[in-house]
Amino acid sequence: MRVNWVLEAKKKYYDTLDYWEEHNGSFDYSFKIIQAVETLEDELAEAPYFLAKYSEQLDLYRKYFLNKRFIVYYKVYEELGVIEIRDFRSCYQEPLF
Repeated sequence: MRVNWVLEAKKKYYDTLDYWEEHNGSFDYSFKIIQAVETLEDELAEAPYFLAKYSEQLDLYRKYFLNKRFIVYYKVYEELGVIEIRDFRSCYQEPLF
């Protein structure tokens, strides 16, 4: 399956990278996040339902990564072979579900 990001989710992802670069004064932690997201995308492409929680109300899956510090919310379009990441959040933010 192919992994796509909606624009708003990608913006939140980049904003998070910028925040950690400014906060820490280096790009090291942002680089860890980038590596974790790349690994997550590979895992989603191979097994989108593994260790994911589903919300019927939102019709989205949720998956934690990087030691449960971040969450992505996504929708799986089996017929198209696409996984669409709809939201990217820090675990310090209130979850969608």
